[in-house]
Amino acid sequence: MWSQFLRILVVGLASLLLSACGGGGGGGHKTPPAPASITIVSGNTQTGVAGSALPAALSVSVKDASGRVVAGATVSWAVVAGGGSVTPATSTTDSAGLATTNWTLGAALGANRATATVAGIATVTFEANATAGATASVTVTSPTLTPYEGDIVQLTAVAREQSGNVIPGRTFTWSSSAPEWAPVSATGVMHAWGTGAVVLTATVDGQSGSASLSVSQILASVAVGPREVVFDWTTDRCEDLDLPDGPTRVVRAEDSSLVLFSGNAPRYFASRGADFRHLKRDCAAPALTSADNLTPQSYENWEWLWSLYRDGSTWHALIHNEFHDTFGALCKVGDPSPANPCWYNSITYAVSTDGGHTFTKPLAPAHVVAAAPNVWTAPTPSTPLDGYYYFEGYRAPSNIVKGPDDYYYSLMDLTPVKGIADFRICVMRTRALGDPSSWRAWDGTGFNLKMSSPYGTGASATPCTALHWPIGDSSVTYNTYLGRFILVNESNMLIGGQRTCGFFYALSADLIHWSQPQLVAEARIPWCDADPQKPGVLEPVFVLYSSLIDHADTTANFEKTGQTLYLYYTRFNDGGLDRDLVRVPLTLTRTN
Repeated sequence: MWSQFLRILVVGLASLLLSACGGGGGGGHKTPPAPASITIVSGNTQTGVAGSALPAALSVSVKDASGRVVAGATVSWAVVAGGGSVTPATSTTDSAGLATTNWTLGAALGANRATATVAGIATVTFEANATAGATASVTVTSPTLTPYEGDIVQLTAVAREQSGNVIPGRTFTWSSSAPEWAPVSATGVMHAWGTGAVVLTATVDGQSGSASLSVSQILASVAVGPREVVFDWTTDRCEDLDLPDGPTRVVRAEDSSLVLFSGNAPRYFASRGADFRHLKRDCAAPALTSADNLTPQSYENWEWLWSLYRDGSTWHALIHNEFHDTFGALCKVGDPSPANPCWYNSITYAVSTDGGHTFTKPLAPAHVVAAAPNVWTAPTPSTPLDGYYYFEGYRAPSNIVKGPDDYYYSLMDLTPVKGIADFRICVMRTRALGDPSSWRAWDGTGFNLKMSSPYGTGASATPCTALHWPIGDSSVTYNTYLGRFILVNESNMLIGGQRTCGFFYALSADLIHWSQPQLVAEARIPWCDADPQKPGVLEPVFVLYSSLIDHADTTANFEKTGQTLYLYYTRFNDGGLDRDLVRVPLTLTRTN
């Protein structure tokens, strides 16, 4: 009886234990929770340097359908935009249901994207922005490595970080290895005012880049054609002193006829004609009669119409005005003409409104454009001669040309103090041709110098700043074939080690900086003689007063020349009054 009771008790306890352990056919293990969602925890919308690891790891949380964290879930990571990499590419959630990876951005700037994926559920996407890092290099480029003298070159500098990405918004410091003739601006604009090799450098954040340029002079050969006499003194003069005593200027009148100016003081006559083949001296009346005053402060002495510019029906003129002291002991007493060695020069203004037939001046001294810097004093025995003359002042303005900036320009020469070897070529400009006081000369930094009369101010004036390389100021035009302003003048240069005399030309892009002169034609000039028997010498006698005129130019003032043009000059037949005005055709040919 007792044993049966014990058996029943044991069987009951066993049944209870089996029930407690989940027996009864259900097995002994629970099924783990299944991943149902993945969410971003941290690391999204970061910004970092391209090519570098982001500072914060990417982290996701994996949960089941009941919102309970899931441990041990496999998360796959991938970069889908911007390049770069993730490490590790797969990771397993920890007991908190979190998985992480590290993201290194791609080399490109801008948007980067990476994804985290658990099998069977939606993917989540991380966004990041790659920005430029520190400057690692600078590259300088130029549209040309072989510019010509006078060219303006815009260089470009680009900063890059270590991955090679361009860093926008950088401000560079520019420098030139030859700032005296190839200066570069703060924005990388280089002006080629000379020739040779130059290195342009841009620097930012301690990094530099450079471009090496080789600047060449524009070269052109000149072919000279046969001579043609335009004015023959023996047959064409109005009176004995009517002779070509200055560079030739031609103006197209309102009725399309031509007026040629190349006369002499004190009664200055012009030539007129329907075209260049039919120019005849107009002896009806002089275009200008000199005032012939005997005082230097009048600035109305012996007067030449030297530069002309027609604007509508108004003909503006720059006058070359010569005062010759008729009282000084070393002067030619009683003679106000250029035969008197005591010479004080100024540039003044006159105007015509009757087709260039008659020129008048504003009341003195309102007509003064450029007065000599110092008051006139008679020379003493200790004053050195300049050849035959005791000379000082501004003189011989070139023809007037209108620049692209709407200013009117003219070159002139200056000897500030008589007896001192300081001959210089200068340039002046104005926007108001009818206002003589509006002209300003180049002072080395800008057109700021007013050439005031020392008689009006009571003090000596500052002289203009000399230009580099110009050979003179006889004639200036804009040459459309060479793409530069072209200046022609008589001069002498060393060519092949030999002193060569004749007419030369120089080129400029801005009328301030001029190229080294090149030969037009060898010629005999009074201070530099050439062998008259040498082939190619222009004339067997002395010549002066060169100018370039293109007969095909359509501008009213013949401001432009092309590949084919004419050289006009004065031929001195006997060394005295017998002078002819001659022209020869020229053809320019670029050789580089």
